[in-house]
Amino acid sequence: GIVSLPEGAMSSRRGNVVYFMDVADEAVRRVKQVIAEKNPGLDAATQEQVARQVGLGALTYAMLSVDNLRDTVFDMDAALSLEGQSAPYIQNAHVRATSILRKAGSLPGDAAFDHELAPLETALVDLVGRFPAVVQQAAKDYKPLHMASYTYDLAKAFHAFYHAVPVLQAPDAKITDARLRLTAAARQTLANSLRLLDIEAPDVM
Repeated sequence: GIVSLPEGAMSSRRGNVVYFMDVADEAVRRVKQVIAEKNPGLDAATQEQVARQVGLGALTYAMLSVDNLRDTVFDMDAALSLEGQSAPYIQNAHVRATSILRKAGSLPGDAAFDHELAPLETALVDLVGRFPAVVQQAAKDYKPLHMASYTYDLAKAFHAFYHAVPVLQAPDAKITDARLRLTAAARQTLANSLRLLDIEAPDVM
């Protein structure tokens, strides 16, 4: 489809054509500014790397999250938002999962899911389990949109789990082990899903 801007269609005659490299540079610049404000402890090289991962990921996701047969309006603010259906929102879920696992120090070798699962745990398990079928459907239909929508749903489920279900502070060590394994599975599935969309999964933001 045709990509237009919020103010209307691009036209070389009207002089409002926007080139990809200009958009990419601006996206990276904006992300770098936010990182410098919110996570000033990151060294300059890491800030630069993460800014490119998030900025370019935002542009990629903005294109792939729309049906490839439909026209779309590109909105830079929406693409870079940490809320809603965007790459930074999804990447942040990966960062949060990484943070939990880093604090845990090591992943338990085995875990039994024999405790009463919270509804948000069940929802996360269900979404992780859907990954192979979604990949197959996206390939069959030639629609990256399937993968983009699934990855957003998975990130949304993990964010909800992160906010409401204690992992390291679970009431029982066995429950902590199980939730750590679930966190690791969600993190890996997020990384795999983003990779299929050609988007990098940063460990910090």
